[in-house]
Amino acid sequence: NNNSRQQDQSTRNCGGAALAALASALHNSGGRATLITTRRPNHGLGGLRDREGNQPQPQRVQYALAGQAQQQRSRVSKKSNPYQRAPDEQRLFIPLQRLVKPTKGLPQNIFGVDAECNDGRAGLFYRELGERCARQRICIDIVVTSSLVNMSSTSSSPAPSSMNVGPRSVHPNPREFLDVATLAELCRATCGDFKWLRAGNECGVKVGNGNNDNGVSFTGEQLREELKRSALAYSGSDAVFKLRCSHGVQVKSYSPTLPVGTLIGDGIVNSAELELSNLNSSTSVAVLLEHKLGGVQDTRGGGRKGIDSPMVFFQAATLYTTLTGRRRVRVSTLGLVTTKVPSAVYRSADLGTVAAIMTRQAISDLDDPNEGSLHNAQSKVFQKCVSILANYRLHTTAKSSPVGQLILPESLQLLPLFCLSLRKSRLFRNSSVPFKAPFPTADERAYHIFYGRMISPNMSLQCVHPNLFRVSDMRMRDGEWITPPALETNGISGDEQVTASSMRPVCQLPKSLNPSIACLDEEEMYLLDDRFAFYLFIGKGVPEEKWRELLSVSTATGAQRVDGQWVNNVPMGELSIASTEAGHKLRNILEQLRRLNSPNDALAMNLRPSYAPLVLIFVGRGSVYEEEMDSLLVDDPVGREKSYVDFLCDVHKAVREESTTEF
Repeated sequence: NNNSRQQDQSTRNCGGAALAALASALHNSGGRATLITTRRPNHGLGGLRDREGNQPQPQRVQYALAGQAQQQRSRVSKKSNPYQRAPDEQRLFIPLQRLVKPTKGLPQNIFGVDAECNDGRAGLFYRELGERCARQRICIDIVVTSSLVNMSSTSSSPAPSSMNVGPRSVHPNPREFLDVATLAELCRATCGDFKWLRAGNECGVKVGNGNNDNGVSFTGEQLREELKRSALAYSGSDAVFKLRCSHGVQVKSYSPTLPVGTLIGDGIVNSAELELSNLNSSTSVAVLLEHKLGGVQDTRGGGRKGIDSPMVFFQAATLYTTLTGRRRVRVSTLGLVTTKVPSAVYRSADLGTVAAIMTRQAISDLDDPNEGSLHNAQSKVFQKCVSILANYRLHTTAKSSPVGQLILPESLQLLPLFCLSLRKSRLFRNSSVPFKAPFPTADERAYHIFYGRMISPNMSLQCVHPNLFRVSDMRMRDGEWITPPALETNGISGDEQVTASSMRPVCQLPKSLNPSIACLDEEEMYLLDDRFAFYLFIGKGVPEEKWRELLSVSTATGAQRVDGQWVNNVPMGELSIASTEAGHKLRNILEQLRRLNSPNDALAMNLRPSYAPLVLIFVGRGSVYEEEMDSLLVDDPVGREKSYVDFLCDVHKAVREESTTEF
């Protein structure tokens, strides 16, 4: 009894009280607060129970999901699996702050949870804390380094303090429920960041900078990089954003309907203002526009008929406070030419912007209190894709093309691929697959929904469609830095100096492959980048001397080999990129992928949602992330979703039906 009591006390976390103390400390000055924790707050003020685990629900639960408002008074069986029913799963990734929202017609009850139960009290606490911090211009960041559940007494899996490399298996224990949805909602309301260091020491590879850094573990490296991102990013505080439009156009709404920050105003007379406690180079605001009664005014006084079309103007203004305490206004004005030719609209469409808007709208569909569900969000993504392509066929020169041919706009060639990848992504894919563990879990889905709300055009496609590279047997210059010729030329002057100053050496990336199982060879090594993590995929038939060219395994603590087999466990955090030619190339490739196409390191630091770790996957050795990487191969059938070829057939069939109906 004493041992169990001590174990229970060691797992208690008073994170809710710590957040309240941080908010009180910044009450007068405002500012930024960071909570670093290893588990969800589960004790005292703001304690969150394990909604996913085998715990009985409260006796009295009132919820309204997918358009249903019903009362459940019976206890749920302890053996029930919440992922077997869509409404039960949906409750896990909906923040408690929204589950306690009052519902029309039920003045004495709470939307989702009874106010007298633990969930109701916790939801009210975090909702009021978020509102108070937003008013006081306090930004809250939460960094979670996942702890492993100790299953040593009930399972034969290896202890969480060790792992096996090479021929042996990698079996970390199950991770505990964090309630990412509730904690991330607090960060959203206060314009903060939620960082989840999901990959632990049991499967991570230290990247480093090529120097000896034996004092820092893999998790320590992640934590250091995440804190550097927050500390070094150019940011502003106490910001207000407003968009003004010229006659004929007006702001319909922000996207998603619950954007980062707080909306001020109803938007009926003028567009609503967006108040932000914090903003930086990664802050992205999406606005939906609509035509206004009266139409667009001709600002050119007629002009040449058919050539000088009327223009519309947009002015975005952001008022914010710099790090030095100065108030600044940043104004951007944009003028666009209008057109009556639909083909011109499709020709000027930007795929990244279309993808970002579709992602945010799909999250709004998921948030709908009446009809929100994963199935409805997936269906609307498909319907919007079909609507865009059907209108292109009906109102452009594509209407003269053969009916049996799927015609895609030149600028939206990848739209069907994006829509399929979005349906298969961890945002909207089905978690329940027979004979497999749920993927994604409610925490993983809530984490991706949090970043999906603020997705930018340059990340919208990459976050749902991973890039796959082969890192074994690379070409001669793969992984090497290449200097643009303009930088090597002496005596540049004039405009060429401006061009040269914007250039920088680039690393040549390996040949990219389609993310499909058909492109993988069990005797090769691959790198998969989904913008949240890098997965180093080592095939089953790769000999040890080959993967040892990329990875360094420390043997300082007694890891030994007998007949070429590893017999002792390698300590956590002892895997790193080797100091070999292949290892240096891999490190250069990772650095280039982190930069993307950013012109400087300051902007590159915040392009990705978080610091992407390097996760090791040994195929066929029981790696915990092996099934996850298989699920990221989105060109293949995943769960109940079809392959890309079959999806194109469905899109083509739906476009033909809609086009025929219009005629």
